Amino acid sequence: MNGHSGFGVLSQARKEGAMRSLTRWDPFGGLNSLQYELDRVFGRTWDVSASDTSRTWVPATEITSDEEGRTVRMALPGVDPKRVDVEVAENVLTVKGERKTKTNNENSYVSEFGQGSFTRSFRLPNNIDAEKVVANFEHGMLELRLPLAEAAKPRRITVTSAA
Repeated sequence: MNGHSGFGVLSQARKEGAMRSLTRWDPFGGLNSLQYELDRVFGRTWDVSASDTSRTWVPATEITSDEEGRTVRMALPGVDPKRVDVEVAENVLTVKGERKTKTNNENSYVSEFGQGSFTRSFRLPNNIDAEKVVANFEHGMLELRLPLAEAAKPRRITVTSAA
């Protein structure tokens, strides 16, 4: 964990005024690109392999901060808010959920929608007030507001003169 953000999974560093952020690495990203290009050149024949029908997914996440605390946003399209669990324990934020596929009697030729259960965990900085975390789910986006503890907020101290 670096000392800049306090988040163990995602971190930000400031160096010479520029901000760097981590990008999730997909070890199979190059293969997916190759598959796409081959399909484009030779034309897809609509046969769906077993790997296409059991595609898993990891929700895209964004973490930002301001003077009041941190905000975590997760893209959860197609997820029922009742199937999302948020927990803070021992300075770790954990979000769990499940996206189920719609089952109907139509034959499916291609499905690129990821499905199944997911779990994302993030180590929180020590200065977050876990008792005041607020979660809101709207239009497929989960937004968690993680306020700073009062003791961690900057406060102005008035200087008085003895004279």
